[in-house]
Amino acid sequence: MTHSDLTTINALKITLLIMSLFISSHVYASTTEIKPFIKESFKQIQQAHKNQPTIITFWSQSCAFCMKELALFGKTLKNYQNVELVSISTDPFLDNEVVNQILSSKNLQHVQKWVFADDYVERLYFNVDPTWRGELPLTYFLDKNNNLHKRLGVIKEAELINWLNKQNIASIK
Repeated sequence: MTHSDLTTINALKITLLIMSLFISSHVYASTTEIKPFIKESFKQIQQAHKNQPTIITFWSQSCAFCMKELALFGKTLKNYQNVELVSISTDPFLDNEVVNQILSSKNLQHVQKWVFADDYVERLYFNVDPTWRGELPLTYFLDKNNNLHKRLGVIKEAELINWLNKQNIASIK
């Protein structure tokens, strides 16, 4: 092999390495992007999902009932398409790795993720609902007609499936 052949081969290797790093970084970023939940984020989420069935769930890592509900969402929603789940951790500034680990363990690694980004969480509670004092789990169902339904406490599987069916979301079982 000549010197120019070796140079060409090395250039190709470097190009392939750069391309694979670029692709893997984009794949990783898309599955782990976590947005800061601040004042007006709830309105922003509602606007972004206008007229499309969306479940918005507020949870905390220390809430056993929240973990139960997240597991239910992971189990049930894998059989339904055309419904979005927006996950919002109420733990201020919760580490991205912890959020991703919790949601991945519930089969929810690809949902939209938000984390409270205000040390004064009561301000965010009030911005979501002036009567909310931080009780969890808290879930909002945004239906296909843009109506918002509040549900405090763990939702039952039958209740979730009933709502999904009312949205004309077919199961892919």
